[in-house]
Amino acid sequence: MGSRAGKRYAKAIIELAQEEKVVDKVLANFNTINSTISNHKDLKHLLSSPLIEVSKKESILLEVFSATESLVQKLIKTLADNNRIELLQHVSQEYIELYNAIHHIQSATVITAVEMTKDIEDKIQNKIQEITGYTANLTNQVDESILGGFILRLKDLQYDASVSGSLNRFKRQLS
Repeated sequence: MGSRAGKRYAKAIIELAQEEKVVDKVLANFNTINSTISNHKDLKHLLSSPLIEVSKKESILLEVFSATESLVQKLIKTLADNNRIELLQHVSQEYIELYNAIHHIQSATVITAVEMTKDIEDKIQNKIQEITGYTANLTNQVDESILGGFILRLKDLQYDASVSGSLNRFKRQLS
């Protein structure tokens, strides 16, 4: 139920943000909100606690996120008025997903043997563009066992350009 409500709020916010030409600013605000709530257990607990009054939650959120766009401030107030303040993080996640869908941006994980450099990131972005026609927000994981190259995970697609993957394929061919 919260999922559907979160999506409805996110759709409304993205439409309003498009009208006000603040889509990218609101995206930055929602990225901040999402990471702040995820990284602060006390804030997450505050939002879900039935013992804390909604008005108190609203004032805390407005204080914590005082630098956000007025549209985001209005959302916090609307969620509080509708007794849905606990949906804030979900709405932020849904907004980010809608934004990414509209702008053809996907999330991808890149596993490399060492920390990814700008040159490697550019090559991987080019490969993603070639395969899917989209760009991607890249998350880098370091796994020394792949020896070199990279493994790209994009939704249900995996592209293995690692040294260990090449060695395993060569080993299978010899068998």
